[in-house]
Amino acid sequence: MLSRTKGSEGSYSPLQMHYLKRLSRLLNLRAQQSGQLNEDGVLLIDRAIYSTYCDAVDLGVTAEAQNLLHRSATATLRRAVKD
Repeated sequence: MLSRTKGSEGSYSPLQMHYLKRLSRLLNLRAQQSGQLNEDGVLLIDRAIYSTYCDAVDLGVTAEAQNLLHRSATATLRRAVKD
């Protein structure tokens, strides 16, 4: 699910992992459920993603959080092209 960033110190603290896993879960939730949610539901998930991303940045795992966002956006674009 999560890959370590090259050049990192080799491991993340439990708190860092918590927020990276939460960000990954929210991104997956948005990708899987966005077609079934109304506008308010999508907005709530987007706000949770943003908040969790900010927490990850505050904890010093910006690069990994950005990688998760990038991978999610790429996967979403690929799905859109297929449809």
